[in-house]
Amino acid sequence: MTITSAGVHERHERTAALLSEVRSLVGPLLRHSVDGLPAGAVREAARYYFGFTDADGNPARGATGKTVRAALVLATAEALGTRNDAVLNAAAAVELVQGFTLILDDVLDRDVVRHGRPAVWSVFGTPTALLTGNALLAVGMSMLGHRDLPGRAVTLLGSATAAMCQGADADTAFETRDGVTVEDCLTMSRQKTGLFLGACAGLGAYAAHAATEKVELLTEAFTTAGVAFQFANDLLGIWGDEAKTGKPTGSDLVGLKRTLVTVDALGHNSAPGRELAALYAAGTPLTADETARAAELVAATGAGHRALHAVGQYARRALALIGKAVPAPGQRAGLEALAAMPAGYYRAGATEEGPRT
Repeated sequence: MTITSAGVHERHERTAALLSEVRSLVGPLLRHSVDGLPAGAVREAARYYFGFTDADGNPARGATGKTVRAALVLATAEALGTRNDAVLNAAAAVELVQGFTLILDDVLDRDVVRHGRPAVWSVFGTPTALLTGNALLAVGMSMLGHRDLPGRAVTLLGSATAAMCQGADADTAFETRDGVTVEDCLTMSRQKTGLFLGACAGLGAYAAHAATEKVELLTEAFTTAGVAFQFANDLLGIWGDEAKTGKPTGSDLVGLKRTLVTVDALGHNSAPGRELAALYAAGTPLTADETARAAELVAATGAGHRALHAVGQYARRALALIGKAVPAPGQRAGLEALAAMPAGYYRAGATEEGPRT
């Protein structure tokens, strides 16, 4: 299955329209859920995370994230002929749980920027950030108690969130562990990113009361697409444009992160691979000059181009699975747009120095 440039443009427009619609539908549910938290620092931090307020508690525009996961819930249900309150509840639920994962991720990585603003922990402190994430997780899971959502939906999202926690732990452990392999990173990426995205599709299918086979196909399709997203995200961790991604350029290299891209480069039997390994072996955060040099070395090993190729490979596998689950082309267009999104996500956020197809 070939993804043409015309097809990419059409899918990009469809995705942009879908995300805009989802924000208008799910935004009020998110605000209602967050405003329903007990008064105090946790509620204020949650309001800040979703962009409802600024760091001083003043009203802000909101919608700091892309709402891809909520869009996936809606697109899956609509591909199967359903849109109802259960679908919207599930869409809001995954955005709340996603908030838990990202707040936690920033604490673990000590990232000080998220969505172009100071990360929650850097504004409210680590204890409040962790408690805010837990509050969002609890509220999100409670939203799956809708009468039109089967108990299996709760189990699916709960299992995916537990796997995400294991993936996040492995990701952190890799920073100080020798001998990390690309296979290790793939397993971690499936746990940390893939299974949660797959669960979003599964929730949409459950809300549409789809047959088990369709639920499983669509869940696996977007678990696969989730790995494509992780490849794209790891590429942006090296060649991301800070003005576009909201995170410092080269952040993964500065912190000696072992990702799908850097582990491939570190294991490359070449002079650039060995020089990069020597930089990592020093065990101290890289300076600006060292970061620039490390990016050159990763590029010289070809790891960037291999990762970009993998983005396309995983997206094509996802599209094939979607085609099996939803045979009618007209019904699956929204799902195809979301599955093909990782390549566009990389292109939109990358600097000119990053690898290109």
